[in-house]
Amino acid sequence: MMIIVIPSVLFVIILLLISSFIYIIKNPEKLDKWSYLYSKYLAHKTEKNERNIISKNIDYKISSVTKRLNQESEGIIPFGLRIKWIDTDKIDSYVQKDEVIVIMKREDNCDKNIVDACMAFVPKATLPKSRNCVDPQILKSIDTFMVKSILNNGNYDSAYNYYMNRFYNPVVSADGLLNTYLETIKEIDAIGFFTRILLEEYRRLGNKLYGTAEEQLFFKESVDFLNFLKNLATRKPGDNTQLAFIGDRIKIAIVYVAKRTTYYFVGSDAYVSRIDKDIKLGAQRIFLLSYSQFFEESIEDKQGFVIAVKRRKEFITLNEVEEKMKENDQVRIIKKQKYQTKDVSGNKRSAKYIIYEVIK
Repeated sequence: MMIIVIPSVLFVIILLLISSFIYIIKNPEKLDKWSYLYSKYLAHKTEKNERNIISKNIDYKISSVTKRLNQESEGIIPFGLRIKWIDTDKIDSYVQKDEVIVIMKREDNCDKNIVDACMAFVPKATLPKSRNCVDPQILKSIDTFMVKSILNNGNYDSAYNYYMNRFYNPVVSADGLLNTYLETIKEIDAIGFFTRILLEEYRRLGNKLYGTAEEQLFFKESVDFLNFLKNLATRKPGDNTQLAFIGDRIKIAIVYVAKRTTYYFVGSDAYVSRIDKDIKLGAQRIFLLSYSQFFEESIEDKQGFVIAVKRRKEFITLNEVEEKMKENDQVRIIKKQKYQTKDVSGNKRSAKYIIYEVIK
């Protein structure tokens, strides 16, 4: 009996250890949470431990938000956060390996600690290779918006209010262009294009130009691309908005798979033809987007009489286009994802997108 039980117990323990190890590899920010909980409830209370509690709490919450953002567009925030406490009023930050080290003084005001850490972290961690090829005022707007988003999504209600009152509102009120860009970013974010398209294309731009003499030649293109996405974010049903942006470096086309009339009269071939035209225009990436739609399915009895109609939300048209695009050897899928957003009428919808990359 004992010979059978012991190996079984050992096997379960080993399996749990392996599962825990894999979980930690996939979710490294959880270590900060566990360390924070240990320091808060179990560890001996000292000044050093109090600093550790604050640090781990901030690390975990910011890392959790940035992980979600990276799922929307991988690599836009490639660094984690670590805080080093020193007795000086000067706040500084630098990159070390895969982390942004924020050097700051611990304040009794916890809201100030959180806001200071976020404001030092974001400019170093967001789009690190794109800082010299995107217009500086747009970068400032992105950083401001990102700090606000991290504080809002990280459930820092008090720190969020502190940031808005002490920093965000005064700066935005004094800078008209910053305010304009922030409004544009909010509109783009509302339709799900901020991280998935804007920051993704800026990231690609930075990866291509980083360390070259061409970096600052593309400030204007970065502004033009922002305005291109603004026109998409503010378009109304029926508007004849430009759906392709073919710049010197940023070359992308948006294809909305949305109109039922198009599908009913010409089928999915219309969208396949549109993609071919965008490729001929010079698009290097095609962003294929569809909102979920209600489809009706008749349920019949054995005699063929309709006894019920089942309504369901599906992406039937998009799925059909994807299936047909498998025959197109000019492109390959680099990403597809579902998310919640608003359509051009302002209604909340479930959306699905596929990004195709043109194969050179």
